[in-house]
Amino acid sequence: MGSDPPTSCCFSYTSSILPRKFVTDYYETSSLCSKPAVVFLTRRGKQVCADPSLPWVSEYVNDLEMN
Repeated sequence: MGSDPPTSCCFSYTSSILPRKFVTDYYETSSLCSKPAVVFLTRRGKQVCADPSLPWVSEYVNDLEMN
């Protein structure tokens, strides 16, 4: 109808670095969320919230953008 899709937000971040080979894609959470986050999608279909200010998160995002 004219409604927006639900907004997914992260309320906590992963405490471990994901192996890069497991990550297939990513998206950023909405600016309406209380915490900014990058959500990584894994090969097994999991969604993992990560802190966008961490160096490994930026590195993965840049790598995914280039491929």
